[in-house]
Amino acid sequence: MSTAKKTKEKPIAPKSPVGIIDSHAHVVNEYFPDEREQTLDRAFASGVHTLINPAVAVEGIDELLELIERRPNVYGAAGQHPHEAKHWCEEHKEKVLAALEHKKMVAVGECGLDFFYNNSSREEQFKAFREQIAIAVALDKPVIVHCRDAWEETFALLGEAEGKVRGVFHCFTGGPEHLEAIAKLDFYVSFSGILTYTKATNIQEAAALVPQERMLVETDCPFLSPQKVRGERNEPAFVWWTADKLATLRASSLDDTAAQVSANAKALFRLP
Repeated sequence: MSTAKKTKEKPIAPKSPVGIIDSHAHVVNEYFPDEREQTLDRAFASGVHTLINPAVAVEGIDELLELIERRPNVYGAAGQHPHEAKHWCEEHKEKVLAALEHKKMVAVGECGLDFFYNNSSREEQFKAFREQIAIAVALDKPVIVHCRDAWEETFALLGEAEGKVRGVFHCFTGGPEHLEAIAKLDFYVSFSGILTYTKATNIQEAAALVPQERMLVETDCPFLSPQKVRGERNEPAFVWWTADKLATLRASSLDDTAAQVSANAKALFRLP
């Protein structure tokens, strides 16, 4: 009798021939050292035909500009994450504004409020977020919103913007109780691998209720791998697991869901 250990086979993600957009990924050297390009190649081979790569700090903007110049299907966003809000200054603001002049920089962010970690003070977060909202309004670009344990404050800041603000609540961790306020803002809602977690019932309930023309999917890689590959470093090719779960929750097909979320991403980010 053989005593050789069996190698555990990796689950194969579902996919659709219509392709899909990963609306929020961080495929950069910091998270994918020596494997950034291979990760992108795997994504495109899996049917992810486009991805949005937002900055979390201004220090990463130069790499994003280099990447979107070389990769036709990769788009960027420029902004400062709430964790880094304590570093927000006039110089950073100018750096973001300069980056957003590039035609493939399609959004402001990610930015927002995070009262779970509080890596920056609330005052610092308010200032950085308020100024980035103003940039988004002035340039008529969507804002990619990070919101953690700060729903009312986030809604208030977006609601007080002077002008029409467009955007998306990325990596949505709320529930049905937040959808009315999001609908009033006419924002999109993007679901990450968290949607596939057994205990994420509140997010799953919301996913079934979001208007179909306002839903997106994302990986937020390298974080939050879907349940089937939990424990592995997340990457854009895994977005299919989230799309499949979204389709199930909405009693839809993967083909229709992939087509819808891709059309929504194109509309939000005004992709060609």
